[in-house]
Amino acid sequence: MTTTQNTGAPVVYPIGVVSRLTGIRPTTLRIWERRYGLVRPSRSEGKSRLYNEGDVRRLTLIKTLVDAGHPVSLLAPLSIEQLRIRLEGTTARTIKPRSGGISVANVATVGSSLAERLKGADHIAAAQNVAFGSCFGSEADLLEEADSISPDVLALEYATLHHEALPKVQSLLKATGATRAVVIYSIAAGQALQDLGSAGVICLRAPVPLADIVSACRSAPRGDPSIAPDKAALSEQVPPRRFSPEQLARISARAPTIACECPSHLVDLINSMAAFETYSRECEHRNSEDAHIHAFLGVTAGRSRAMLETALERVAEFEGIDIS
Repeated sequence: MTTTQNTGAPVVYPIGVVSRLTGIRPTTLRIWERRYGLVRPSRSEGKSRLYNEGDVRRLTLIKTLVDAGHPVSLLAPLSIEQLRIRLEGTTARTIKPRSGGISVANVATVGSSLAERLKGADHIAAAQNVAFGSCFGSEADLLEEADSISPDVLALEYATLHHEALPKVQSLLKATGATRAVVIYSIAAGQALQDLGSAGVICLRAPVPLADIVSACRSAPRGDPSIAPDKAALSEQVPPRRFSPEQLARISARAPTIACECPSHLVDLINSMAAFETYSRECEHRNSEDAHIHAFLGVTAGRSRAMLETALERVAEFEGIDIS
């Protein structure tokens, strides 16, 4: 069953997010859909593909089996349960590491019930070159041992997921040095799932078959999962404003008394950059990627504004304009 937001709308993912979650390139995904009918995504008003959680789970299993040497044409007619059975029967020697991947994915788990369940997954994990090394009952236990473990993937079990889910996962990744995460949850807010999915975190709704958990740990996207920018660090990169609005207004008013109109034009540009800088900081963010791009825009506008202020200082000095 597809998880829904508080509004009742199903949680869906665009093709770019699905590509990151499953490891299937968008072009390949379109071809597989057209040729084999692997999934049938819905469409937005703009005709863009929208995938639900069931689609992502099915595609993740298929990608893992394709990496193990199974022809996609033979996998297409199989149900999810049949795909899981085939995955469990896949031997270790048939597994092909993903392109750019590592030979063995070392997974650290958080959650007492998850750790207990994974005790019976050794044969499935070995078949996919996944090793469940360190198991922790809580996040606090994980953080205490963070310096002594080197996981590639974190498998995290939560009863509920709310708006703070993504920052929480990101902090655990940063503390342990892991670059991938899989979250198993029971109940979640739709926005939390969208934020995690957009950041490359695979989310599985419990109850989850062991084969799906192992497959997700193997297939989780590598690299930085779009960690949200540190606002304090970003602000240090932007020089403070050198001119108050009142100073800029006086400079602009003085400009008509001289032949050069550059001071007036520079004042207009500085005001525009300062306004866009403020707008970018205040913009409402839909997810972590959205927050990241607006933070980048704010920093870029701030630096541009600072360069224009330097230009205004030089022009004002040359023209003999008092900018105090």
